[in-house]
Amino acid sequence: MPTPVGQEPGWVRPSNEKSEAAARELIALVEARLPQRFYGGESYWRFYGAAMIMRMADTVEAMLALMHADYPVDGLILLRALYEEVVGYLWVSVNPEVNFPRWIEGARAWELKMHEDATDYGMQILDEQERSLAAGARMLPSLANRAADVDEHWGGRLIGFRPPSSAQEGILTFRGLYVAIYRFASRTAHGQPDSLTPYADSQAYPACVSRSEPAPDSIWWPLAVPLYAHALLVCHDHLGWPDPDRVRAINDAMYEQG
Repeated sequence: MPTPVGQEPGWVRPSNEKSEAAARELIALVEARLPQRFYGGESYWRFYGAAMIMRMADTVEAMLALMHADYPVDGLILLRALYEEVVGYLWVSVNPEVNFPRWIEGARAWELKMHEDATDYGMQILDEQERSLAAGARMLPSLANRAADVDEHWGGRLIGFRPPSSAQEGILTFRGLYVAIYRFASRTAHGQPDSLTPYADSQAYPACVSRSEPAPDSIWWPLAVPLYAHALLVCHDHLGWPDPDRVRAINDAMYEQG
């Protein structure tokens, strides 16, 4: 995985402007392939996989909108969502013949659980046929375990992915980013006290709640680029687009000085 925060010699933390330019270039590579059409006899995963790539593009677009509006807290929640979307796509791509049906099964198990919760309030989510299809369905493995599977399979297979590691660089694997992005951003997503820091100054006297000053360039906005870039590298592996060399060049140029 490319270094996301300028830790290697000659690389710097990307500015918001460079992050946006790189993100828009990646999105443009995808939009140039639209519309994608799929015909009988093709794998359902190819169809759904292409749709997931587009869904990620919209998440990145939404992050850019929040960046311009200077809402970094909400942007962090979207980064967390993007991480989950990317891991989900990469995990199914490890072995589509096995993991695509498991992905569908996991969705049915989740819907059945939602249905059972809703019945306590007099609502019905699934009809009888849908409940029958979902009966006995298994939930997906945890996101952390799926991230570890992604590292185990893709690490070293495609340039850009780091192999699983217990060394310091392990934080830049997808399992490491589960902690660095997903768990860290969970504090904000779940409204924990730390998520209020930008709005609440408890050290002032009197303690003050106000809108924070515009934030300097953040480490969070640029991370959308390598996350999406990795999804696009695997997209090329399955669908033959976009150009992987162009994807890597866009990502790496974001970190260059000057």
